[in-house]
Amino acid sequence: MLGDLPEAKCFESELLTQATHQTPSTLHFGQKLGHLYEDALLTLLESSPRFKVIANNFQIITEQRRTLGELDFLLLDSKTNSHIHLELAVKFYLIVINGDEVRYPGPDARDNYQRKVARLRDHQLTLTTHPEVQGIISPLINGATVTPQHLVHGIFFDHIKAKQRPLPDKASPNANRRKWLYCRQFSHHFAYVKSVRILPKQLWLCEIDHSLFQALVEVPVAELIELGQQRCTMFVIHAGEEPKFLAPDSWPNIH
Repeated sequence: MLGDLPEAKCFESELLTQATHQTPSTLHFGQKLGHLYEDALLTLLESSPRFKVIANNFQIITEQRRTLGELDFLLLDSKTNSHIHLELAVKFYLIVINGDEVRYPGPDARDNYQRKVARLRDHQLTLTTHPEVQGIISPLINGATVTPQHLVHGIFFDHIKAKQRPLPDKASPNANRRKWLYCRQFSHHFAYVKSVRILPKQLWLCEIDHSLFQALVEVPVAELIELGQQRCTMFVIHAGEEPKFLAPDSWPNIH
């Protein structure tokens, strides 16, 4: 989703190999989405012959018990003999165009793309540049230099009637894209549909093949609309289709 930044380039996830042990048994699908993907990435990193995990979810706490932040992953790249501070995020943003104004709020409209990128650039990716932090992690890496990198997976959602497909600053031009619509627009675009399958949040990033489609809960359209008026809800109509977001008619207004 996010391209290279001046502070940190994008981690090349293609360098990771398939896990050598049974990933499903090591993952807890009832936890928050970000934690689930952190565990999944940890499984891949631990299975990689190239990367060594020195620390993960590492709290940076001073001798005065002041918390400066947390490092998602501290890695050793054995091929280049270099150390990496890797920040992971999983995000979803719906593109809202109003005249010349373009906004990128999340399903929870209190979140937005610009705020997330600003926090990455101003805080998370610069943690290891601070002398206090360097002093704390130095024993873990034998005083070596650390290079920050990021891995932001996610999807941008264009409105179903949008004629323009903008992307925000620093976004990857190859970012995944899907569509979204308001509850009041569902019957216009899908008048023939009687039921849909709902995607739990843990599957929002997934492609929906036939076997996964069959495992999803089927609900009548009336129930979908009821859920959609409460919060952004991801649904799919047929196996193999790209899932879509259904947004409350009041979204993205925050009350």
